[in-house]
Amino acid sequence: MALYIGGGGIENVLKQQRLLKLSGQLIIGLGILLVMTGSVSAKAKKQSVEVPAESKATFMLMPELPKDNLGGEHLGYFNLKLKKGQKRTVRLKVFNPTSQALTIYGQVEDATTLDNGVVDYLGTKSIDRQLLPQPGSQLVQVPAKTTLPANATQWVTVTVQAPKNGFKGQKATAINLSANQIAKQTAVQNHYVYAIGLILNGQKLAKKAYQQIQSPGIKTRFVKQHRAAISVKIANPDPVYLKKAAIKVNLQNQKWSLIQYQQQWTNRKIAPSSSFYADVPLGGKRLVSGAYRLTLTVKSSGNTKTLHKYVQITKGQAHYINRYNYAYLKNRNVLIVSAVLLVGLIGGWLIYRKHKHHQI
Repeated sequence: MALYIGGGGIENVLKQQRLLKLSGQLIIGLGILLVMTGSVSAKAKKQSVEVPAESKATFMLMPELPKDNLGGEHLGYFNLKLKKGQKRTVRLKVFNPTSQALTIYGQVEDATTLDNGVVDYLGTKSIDRQLLPQPGSQLVQVPAKTTLPANATQWVTVTVQAPKNGFKGQKATAINLSANQIAKQTAVQNHYVYAIGLILNGQKLAKKAYQQIQSPGIKTRFVKQHRAAISVKIANPDPVYLKKAAIKVNLQNQKWSLIQYQQQWTNRKIAPSSSFYADVPLGGKRLVSGAYRLTLTVKSSGNTKTLHKYVQITKGQAHYINRYNYAYLKNRNVLIVSAVLLVGLIGGWLIYRKHKHHQI
């Protein structure tokens, strides 16, 4: 079961590992398997196979949390307080339970927010450099490669160097450790990635320094499963997490009061200094072009931020969406057939009535 990093508005992307026997009993369960990022054939021909659950743990890891870790030593991820110019080191213990030597690759990723308010720690999307000019990943160093012999345990040391002038708020990162393993029976190379949260806390951000939630613009597009949507871009300009956020979007047509599109989300997580798109699904509705008044409300930790602005949906955007929105086309065809049948029934009734009148 994948969990989210809690505390400070952070998702726990780590998954508890099983207890392993290593010179007695050693708890390795704080490292969490996040994702198997893909299958690449070790042969000339690529292929994808289902990997048995028992073979998915190529290596185990456990973070050595410092005593001053914010949230406690049993938090499961690093949550460090940094002073101006301070240098710190933290360690992770890695264990290779296989009978073959492994090469563990390390890198640091900045937390971003994916569509509809889901925090990602695997570098799935690029950071917004306008919101985050100095990423936390630039302050962290992790060994690029670590060779781990069979059935061996080793420490991986991570160095954190705070800027001379420090920084305000939070910088959210994750230490990503990955390894490849070739399945003997299928010769398929599987790539596994583990992530341990590394949250850097600088100077406390005063409430008066908090900025307004932003919406740089909107776009129309087709999202997963070819669903038509109006996508509203939302930016969190503050270097703090927005946890358990409730988001509400309303688009009101300024010419036709009956035409509006709206959607709301609950329990969303937004990374510090990040932006993402919130998708307002159209379903079977027709997209009408024109000027709209956008009302965006984001509520988190008792604070509510509301933004109003005017946006435009062009005729070209509306035409393209309506032309390829299968849900709308299906509804439209049903209405057309229903209208034709209704006209036919009315016409038949009028002809019958006229014919009956002549007979009288």
